[in-house]
Amino acid sequence: MGELRWSDAREWMDPEFGNDAPLHDGCVVGVVPGAWRAVAGLVRAQGWGFQEPEAGGGTFHVWPAEGFMVNFFDAGDEVVFDVDTRELQGQERVDLLAAFLRELGRAFGLPVALALEGVDPLKRAYLRYEPAGDEFVFAASA
Repeated sequence: MGELRWSDAREWMDPEFGNDAPLHDGCVVGVVPGAWRAVAGLVRAQGWGFQEPEAGGGTFHVWPAEGFMVNFFDAGDEVVFDVDTRELQGQERVDLLAAFLRELGRAFGLPVALALEGVDPLKRAYLRYEPAGDEFVFAASA
């Protein structure tokens, strides 16, 4: 089983390393028919806390753990989200992120990518979770 280590993630998430954009964009790599309903089903199956999105879509606020919120966005058949890295400082908190990425990747059977705010995670992810090998893969250093 792959591990996500704070020592590896720190340069991308720690404000001391110049991370002045704490919201990071993520996505499941691939189109998932009925994505919005599939995400809602995953959230309920995992027992994660959530706030119902407004009628017709919008933002779906999910708490996979106390003090760790993920915002999913209604994007048709794509699964897109963001996380706030200020909530993910240190190994214990990065373990929460790893568990979330792992559950998301396994649920859809697809890689999950994470990129800095405003960067397309499909094109320039700094981190990918690969469910086939249960591993976390970082891009070259920032």
